[in-house]
Amino acid sequence: MKILIADDHQLLADALAQLVKDNEADSEVLQAGTLDDAMDTMDREGAVEIVLVDYDLPGLGGIAGLERMRTRHPQVPCAIFSSSQDVGLASSALASGAAGFIPKNLSAPAFFHAIKLMQVGEKFIPAELYENIANQASVNRVHAESAESFVARTGLSPRELDVLRALVKGISNREIGVELGVEEVTIKLHLRRIYKKVDVANRTQAVKLAMANGVG
Repeated sequence: MKILIADDHQLLADALAQLVKDNEADSEVLQAGTLDDAMDTMDREGAVEIVLVDYDLPGLGGIAGLERMRTRHPQVPCAIFSSSQDVGLASSALASGAAGFIPKNLSAPAFFHAIKLMQVGEKFIPAELYENIANQASVNRVHAESAESFVARTGLSPRELDVLRALVKGISNREIGVELGVEEVTIKLHLRRIYKKVDVANRTQAVKLAMANGVG
C-alpha cells in the first residue's frame, strides 16, 4: 500500500506513518506539510493509493482544499481527518467527495481498518458520527423553513446568502471569491453588509448565527 499523510504536525504524522507500517510492513508512507506539497508529491510519486489530509492543513482552506485535490487527482481516495467531530464538517466533507472522515481520537485498530476500507473504494465514518449525521438530516428539514424565515427577516440578498453559505464551509475570502466568480474585495464588501443586516460583529458570530438558523 502506498499512502500519503498530509499533516503539518510532524509528531502526529510520524505516529500515523508508523501505525501503517506496523500493520502492513511492505507499505510505503509519504508525508507532506501543506496542501501544495501534498499535490506536488502525488504528481511526482504517482500510484498513491490513498491520501489522508488534516482538515487544518496549511493551504487546505477546508472543504475547498479537498475539492482542489480531488479535481487534480480524482482517482485517488482522499479522506479528511480532524480533531473536530462536528457533524456539519463531516457531512460537508463526505458531500464534497471525501473517501471518509476520521476523528483524530479514533483507536489505532479502527484507524487502520478505516484505511483498508477506503483503499478498496468504500467510505468510512465512525458509527456514532454517522448516527449524528442522520439525526442532523432530520433537523435540517425543519431548519429549511427556519432558513427562509431568517433570510426574509434579515433582508439578505441572494448573493449575500451565497456568501454566508460559503462562510459556513470555513473557507477564506479569496476562496469564496473564486467559488462565486468575484474579486476578494467584493467578498469583503458583502461581508460588511451581511454583518450589519444580521447584527453581528465578526465572522465567527455570523457563522454561528447562520448555522443556528439552518443556513449552510
